[in-house]
Amino acid sequence: MIRNVKVLFISSSMCCLLQSYIAHADPVDTSAVNMLSVPSAMQQLESDGYYDFRMIKIERKHNEIAVKARNKGGEAVELEMDLYTGVILHEKTHGTETQ
Repeated sequence: MIRNVKVLFISSSMCCLLQSYIAHADPVDTSAVNMLSVPSAMQQLESDGYYDFRMIKIERKHNEIAVKARNKGGEAVELEMDLYTGVILHEKTHGTETQ
């Protein structure tokens, strides 16, 4: 009888500890869901007139997508695009930079 009470007490204590651990666990990072994918970034840039993509690199540390491509005028450009919104942050053309 006493043994059954001990087992019941220990198991209920473990259950309470487990529930409190789950309740205070770190939340799941959902920011990756909102990031642009490379294909969607390319589609957006193509609709803005960019083509001939030479490099597309996701830089999560800076929340940017770095792109080397050509603009409507055929000039080689380097772009920095916001990883979440798709807004072009910087455009560099042969030594000149536009924001």
